[in-house]
Amino acid sequence: MTANELSQRYATELKFLRNALEQWTAKLKVIAGTIDRNVHVTGRCKELDSLLIKAHKKDPENPRSWDNFGDLVALKVIFPTQAGAEEFTNLLQEHSVEFGIACKLDRRRPAPDKLGYAADQFDLCDPSISDSLGNGQKVEVQVRTVVSDAWYMIDHRLNYKNPTDLPPNLQRRVLRLIALAELFDEEVSSLISDVSRYEDSVEAGKFNEVSKLFREFADFYPKPARPEGLFEILLSAYKGAEKDSIVSDLKNKLEKGDLGQHYKAVVAQHRPGATSFVEKYDWLYTQPESLLIADLAQKPLYLKSIVDNTDFDRIVMSMADELRLPRARKH
Repeated sequence: MTANELSQRYATELKFLRNALEQWTAKLKVIAGTIDRNVHVTGRCKELDSLLIKAHKKDPENPRSWDNFGDLVALKVIFPTQAGAEEFTNLLQEHSVEFGIACKLDRRRPAPDKLGYAADQFDLCDPSISDSLGNGQKVEVQVRTVVSDAWYMIDHRLNYKNPTDLPPNLQRRVLRLIALAELFDEEVSSLISDVSRYEDSVEAGKFNEVSKLFREFADFYPKPARPEGLFEILLSAYKGAEKDSIVSDLKNKLEKGDLGQHYKAVVAQHRPGATSFVEKYDWLYTQPESLLIADLAQKPLYLKSIVDNTDFDRIVMSMADELRLPRARKH
């Protein structure tokens, strides 16, 4: 295609490219947000100048055609940790299969004896997000960690967009950066793993697990209240194997029985923004401990024996009265 033809096609397609960028940004934020709320999703539509340069870069006599560009819409999904990036890659693959999205994944990893950034690159095409001709608009999605993304941007600027080749001594300094980035990501993963193993042996680990379940089920990120001692008091109601499997048992009760819907209905009346919300009395509904209270509320006398003569007995039993399933009140 000539420069004029590419320019005309670009003008026709620009609003469709922007629409694809907007829809894919929203879609990726939803998927990534289930993994880490600190994820960063950004993207761009290729600018005309960049398009024309790339079209003629390899063979000025035979410029690339419009359909040969796969990065007209490009997005990045940036995670704080490698584990988050890997989990997202798996989720995006599953999402593509479920919704009939054409998906090609390139897991970019340097050879064992080479230095280079690691990233997962998707080429995606959702038929419901189309171009001006009604064909699915292709998009490119890069999945990286924060550190590998920083290194990539520096390398891209110095090596790809720089009109001059760097001398060996400067190229070596660029490569040193990726070594530091790789070590940083590995140390973060190792540290998180070690902290997780440590917390599994203490009650703080159970609190983190219940907090994660609360965020997933209640779709709510709690304020960091962490009332001192309350979680430990409630956890003491669970013994032995019951305590070990508390998260999976809670998840099963919330998702498969009546408790989940009842819990959501009650909590909705005590959330910030509800007409009846009074922070002094309702703050505990916005905390992970509310899941344990909902579970133990089905055995009110047992729960009362656990919280009696503590600083939380009145507020917990008041919540339990509402969170108890209707049929449980008859007993």
